[in-house]
Amino acid sequence: MSIQSPILNVLNKTIRISGKKMIRDFTEIEKLQSSVKNTEKFIEITKLNILNDLKEVLIKIRPNLKIKSINNELEDCWIIDPIDSTTNFSRGIDNFVISISLKEDNKINACVLYNPIRDENFYFQIGFGGFKNDYRIRVSEKKKLKDSISSFFFKNLKIENRKILGNIRQIMQNDNNIEIRESGSILHDISLLSSGKIDCLLFSDSSLRINEQISFIISETGGVFLELEINEKKIYVASNKYIGKIIKEMIENKYENH
Repeated sequence: MSIQSPILNVLNKTIRISGKKMIRDFTEIEKLQSSVKNTEKFIEITKLNILNDLKEVLIKIRPNLKIKSINNELEDCWIIDPIDSTTNFSRGIDNFVISISLKEDNKINACVLYNPIRDENFYFQIGFGGFKNDYRIRVSEKKKLKDSISSFFFKNLKIENRKILGNIRQIMQNDNNIEIRESGSILHDISLLSSGKIDCLLFSDSSLRINEQISFIISETGGVFLELEINEKKIYVASNKYIGKIIKEMIENKYENH
């Protein structure tokens, strides 16, 4: 069992209460999949309700900190993503999370991810490690590529970045027969990675917020966060301490030979 700090205790309770309200909306979205009705306004209302619920509590916890959207990343603040990924949620796919991160002293100090449909609550605090529903989690100990599972995240990429990631995927899947997944939610993927269900996550994202969150979560659960530069584009690898290094070396050797 985990011993939660006061701030994590409040965040976990808050995000659970807000998330439970989403279940009704998600069920309604599932029913609309065979309908011609547009769900965009419905989803925006859901996101706004989550934001308002979370803001009301966060302002009380740290009155001096601003509450920012996922695109504002530089100063100390609360960072909220009400639904990652909105696309999955809008299609009744339960690969998504609500996230809250606390950035102080120019670094992420705490992060909470919650999937209300599965009632999965992941939380991390600097120096305390990572937990899922009160039990400690760690990245996997898989050491061989043939036993590993990797995930890719392609959303919102420039064409060149998408092409490079696609080439890497082909190298891994076709040339090396590595198991590949793609969930559509980068924070859902990091929850899987941090709890040992997958072994590696590859993405190309210019968002400082995403890089900081993933680097923080993976460091608190015993993994590594690596960076490659291919054709002047940055590719990031979050992984357990074995598989990511093997994949990084494999990719670098492949590109060097070309």
